[in-house]
Amino acid sequence: MRKCVYFLLLPLAILFSSSIFAQEPEPEKNIKDDIQVDVKSVRTIAGGDTLSVELFMISYQTNPREFKLNTYATQVVDEEGQKHLFSTIKMGRVQVRLADRQNYLHYLLEENVPVPLVIQIGGWQEKKPRKALLVFEDSTEEGLFITQEVDLL
Repeated sequence: MRKCVYFLLLPLAILFSSSIFAQEPEPEKNIKDDIQVDVKSVRTIAGGDTLSVELFMISYQTNPREFKLNTYATQVVDEEGQKHLFSTIKMGRVQVRLADRQNYLHYLLEENVPVPLVIQIGGWQEKKPRKALLVFEDSTEEGLFITQEVDLL
């Protein structure tokens, strides 16, 4: 009798213990091509006329990586789904203004070193920004660009 109870309870114990202790890893948020993007702040400045989106970019590649951001494709989407082009984009100490008509922002990312990325949009109205669309070049294939959506709400 004791052996029967043992053989009946053993599979149940294994089943319940595996479901309790087995935790699936959560998919990492905002990581694409070994680059993690974290939202630092989203706010309006200059009397509500300019939207400022501050992000942190962190590279997980072991070698320094050349980061190439497509400035004209990088945009902020508001709550109505309209896309807004930047006035200025600043990454670390590199700044690109819309008036410069520069297609790309180049930056050398070091492993596990957070770099601030600030996108400012002039003439912002009383809309809420929903997400930022970051378009950058793939690290393995030159000329292939990746779009990473970052939720701002």
